[in-house]
Amino acid sequence: MRKFLLLLPFSFLLISCGGKKVETTTPASNLNEPDRVLYERAMKDLSKNKFTVGRLALQTLINTYPDSEYLQQAKYSMAESFFKENSSSSLGQAENEFKDYITFFPASNLADDAQLKIAMTHIRRIEKHDRDNTQAKLAEIELKSMIAAYPDSDLLGEAKKDLRAVQEVLADGVDGVADFYMLHRNYAAAISRYKEVATRYPDFTQMPNTLFNLAEALRHAGNEPEAAIYYARIITEHPLSPRMDDAKQKLIALNQPVPEPNPGALARAQQLTRDDKSILGKLFSPFKSRPAVPTETSAASSADDAGASDDAPGPVRGTTAPASGGTSTTGTGTNGNFRVEPKAVERQPEPAKKPQ
Repeated sequence: MRKFLLLLPFSFLLISCGGKKVETTTPASNLNEPDRVLYERAMKDLSKNKFTVGRLALQTLINTYPDSEYLQQAKYSMAESFFKENSSSSLGQAENEFKDYITFFPASNLADDAQLKIAMTHIRRIEKHDRDNTQAKLAEIELKSMIAAYPDSDLLGEAKKDLRAVQEVLADGVDGVADFYMLHRNYAAAISRYKEVATRYPDFTQMPNTLFNLAEALRHAGNEPEAAIYYARIITEHPLSPRMDDAKQKLIALNQPVPEPNPGALARAQQLTRDDKSILGKLFSPFKSRPAVPTETSAASSADDAGASDDAPGPVRGTTAPASGGTSTTGTGTNGNFRVEPKAVERQPEPAKKPQ
């Protein structure tokens, strides 16, 4: 009995010790920052091209934590995920998401990037010049909006170059229609289309041919005085064009004076002749099966080079870049990794730029 009484306290002590739960704690950062957990989880999934899962986490963050410091970047990353997926339907969704981003954050330092990406969603869907030109027209509108709304953007040069390439496609399409009417001797319709090219797309690379065909259509239509104007423009504005000698002969045949080349135009033509690999040549030569419009952009992206280290900061200006040694691709599942700074604003503060 005495042994039992002595052992009883020890039994209670052992029971109390054995029944005590071991305290397990979750890192305070995870408890206090569930929005950060969602954001990082989304970025991890998106880096593996798990678009649906990643967007679900981003949408949960956006809906649940409207005051989160990650909200702005989450909305941009949502749009970027559709842009990276790069199917026809996802590009349409990317356009909507980037527009939504600009609506919510019009003074953001990424607003100009988002506007350029909107234009790129149309550029990536442009058909060949002899096909439907709807996407090219929409791209032209969005690029003009970007140039007008963000005149101080460091993306302005790229936007203007893209606009130039898009307008080349549009001009080529209208010029082709004019050639069709010219071939079928519908001179009135041909004149209308050639004049559209000459007026709306003055930088069209085939402008000497357009002007010559316009003059020819006018001459066949019985309007020789106006035809002479366009023959003369070939000589003054495109003095080194293969059409120059033809234009001179036509003016002589019409008893019209042959003008002298414009010195400025002559200097530009000589410069282009010396530069065998002009900017346009470099831009257009790689494309054969689709229009000569660049489909990549230096607008800020949530993608980074595949070879970057895990702790490297996200890029301020980046592209959906291929893995090291790979070639650029615009298909679904590009090689770029999602890597975004966990901050709402990626660039250093500067005067706010609001869309006009």
